[in-house]
Amino acid sequence: MAGVAIVLGQNGGVSASGERVAHHDVLEAVAASLDAKLVDARPLQVEPTGNGFTHGYRVSMVEATGTPADHTVFIETSPPDATRPGVLTLRNPRTGERVDVWVYPADPALPALRTAVYAEAAGVVLARLGLPVDGLRVSLAAYRPGKRAVVRVDTSSTAYFLKVVRPPAAEPLQARHALWREAGVPVPGVLGWSEEGLVALEALAGSELISVLDTVDDPEPLLDELERVVARIATVPSTSAARASLVRRIDWYEERLTEQLPEHDGLIERTSRAISRRFAAGGTPPPSRTVHGDLHLAQLLVDPAAPARVSGVLDIDTSGWGDPADDAAALYAHLIATVVHDGGSQATVRARRSSVLADGWRLRWFRHPEAGFVDRAHAVAATQLLGHALSRSAAGSAGAAELIERAARVIAADARPLTTSQW
Repeated sequence: MAGVAIVLGQNGGVSASGERVAHHDVLEAVAASLDAKLVDARPLQVEPTGNGFTHGYRVSMVEATGTPADHTVFIETSPPDATRPGVLTLRNPRTGERVDVWVYPADPALPALRTAVYAEAAGVVLARLGLPVDGLRVSLAAYRPGKRAVVRVDTSSTAYFLKVVRPPAAEPLQARHALWREAGVPVPGVLGWSEEGLVALEALAGSELISVLDTVDDPEPLLDELERVVARIATVPSTSAARASLVRRIDWYEERLTEQLPEHDGLIERTSRAISRRFAAGGTPPPSRTVHGDLHLAQLLVDPAAPARVSGVLDIDTSGWGDPADDAAALYAHLIATVVHDGGSQATVRARRSSVLADGWRLRWFRHPEAGFVDRAHAVAATQLLGHALSRSAAGSAGAAELIERAARVIAADARPLTTSQW
């Protein structure tokens, strides 16, 4: 694909299903570059990246021959200032605004994705790694464009997973898994890896904790178990820093949210300022210890028959030296996001229990022996909630305003409960 200059529209377009498509004219230009005509586009996902977003769309086109074709297209705003193979650059000559566009699975940051999602190509690489490939079937299990993907591999005799990462991250990731297992944290074992950005991992038994929360009898043993897991993770040796805390970018979140939701600008600004003050009150974090970097209940596996006992820990890509307040806050914010996603704390059993568990987890912060932990954890949790709000707003989903209100509530919270829900 070659770079071209177009005039980007301001109002986007509407899909056949009635959904607002913010980048309709960009997608029309993509179709033209493929010698096709755009028929329909449906928003799929939005991922914050750097100083912008990556928007995913399911696009229907008609080729010049009259043949229908469907593609998944990703549009990056504020892309890196570099020319990348397979990426179409579109620029607005009036404003200088630039977007980069590419078609799945040709993710420019994850070159191994094109191999992993096609069984024939994956079979060649996996056989080279000495892994079983008889009756090979592959399916995409998770995908964050530009960051990482997980592909499930099923064969006639077994199942395992391929983690697709940026090529320089593959070797450190497989080494990290070995360190965590040696420290007694039950992460998947590495079956093989390649410098192209593939890490093959064993499939652990169990269910994601968030999916079986309605079977937990009592929140207290589960909260004890979560503390135990965090303490065990802290003992793992690390050789690099964890993902940077979101609170370091609070000004960026404030600016983007104000752009997306100007009717809430006052609350957004007040909450952002309160976050900065409370984080500063927490002081400088102590000497770093190992943290997960993206801790939440979907990253923890349990036996459904014993859901208060964690049997597996997943996705340690962003782990490393860091502030334990980040993990504490991420877990809390994901639980609150679950409540909002489900429609409120009384809407479903999962929502009610997520609400109770979230506040029980937050109240335990006040037992933490380290001075400043409570303030930093509340500040990071509020920032995480603003991040969830931004993702929902950018995707056109409901719940963004409620998440902002939740962030305002938690940044002002003390050691009193925030919920009246019962388990």
